[in-house]
Amino acid sequence: MEVKGRQKTISSVFFRYACFYTAGVLFWMFLVFVVWYVLDLTGEVLPANHMETRLSESAEEICKAPKVTEDLLPEGCGYGVYQSDGKWLYGTFSGEEIEQAWEHFRKNSIYARKRGYYRFLSRDSGEICIVKYEIATRFRNAYLSEFFPNPDILAILSFVVLFLIHTVLVSRHYGRYMGKRISVLNEVTAKIRNQNLEFGEEHSEIKEVDEVLDSLHQMKEALRDSLYRQWNLEKSKEEQIAALAHDIKTPLTVIRGNAELMAEGELSEDERGFNRDILQSASVMEEYLMILNEILLERGEEGETQEYDCREIINLLKERARILAKARHFEILFCETDLREERKILCNEGQITRAFENILNNAIDYTPADG
Repeated sequence: MEVKGRQKTISSVFFRYACFYTAGVLFWMFLVFVVWYVLDLTGEVLPANHMETRLSESAEEICKAPKVTEDLLPEGCGYGVYQSDGKWLYGTFSGEEIEQAWEHFRKNSIYARKRGYYRFLSRDSGEICIVKYEIATRFRNAYLSEFFPNPDILAILSFVVLFLIHTVLVSRHYGRYMGKRISVLNEVTAKIRNQNLEFGEEHSEIKEVDEVLDSLHQMKEALRDSLYRQWNLEKSKEEQIAALAHDIKTPLTVIRGNAELMAEGELSEDERGFNRDILQSASVMEEYLMILNEILLERGEEGETQEYDCREIINLLKERARILAKARHFEILFCETDLREERKILCNEGQITRAFENILNNAIDYTPADG
């Protein structure tokens, strides 16, 4: 990761790339102009008025020649020879253009379609020669003229292609540059998301990115302190609960020991029932303490479900209800349906028993004394 030093702003980075982009565009314009200038200087590209100039130079020869031929005209020109009354004699014009050219001659209009122009020449023989030419640049090489557009159009297309390539290359370079500087944000947020908070402060060349990184660093520190406090609090609670569970074993052992000694003596039937209830309740409390210790050791009770016979679970719940009601001096009535078929239930015996006892305790707590 880059060491924090001289920083740049996003606007300065953008301005630098804008200048580089503009300089590149100007360079490609200059390059196209230089190529065009060299081709023009060497005569490989004929000027736009090339046909018009050559036609002016050949006008006298065309007027005096016995017959007009293509050799007398600049390359690329079309022509037609008419009698003075407009009758077509010969030439390269097509059927429709024959009439159009004569109509332009009658109206003395030199403007043809697109970039075409007409030149009207009165020959010494009394014939009228109409020549159609264009004002456009051309390649001297016939092969280039046939397969490529006019040099001016080709120059524009070349600049457009170079402009697009330059734009793509500069934008990709700028994107990679900014992506590398901003990627540190993704790295920091990924570490925080994965709760990996043990890392130092990160830096970037970009001022605005550094400001965001500084905020993330402060958030990381606050989150780490909060988590440490929470972890310490939970650890302290677990230690206190573990100590309390351990301390409960001592009086519970005394209760169980005394109850077992009493069971060995002479007791009435009611006293034996009370003693039996004490021992059963002590066993339940020992079971709860064992489960609590397992939870604290992160073993828990998950996945400890087993298949039980419904009658077995019902009898267990009835026994727990009898002991609890007897201790609280309440009478509990059970209304159950006879299970004619053997039914099984998949459950956690400890959890379902505790849930039933909680419901029963709440019912007893909110039941009036004479209820």
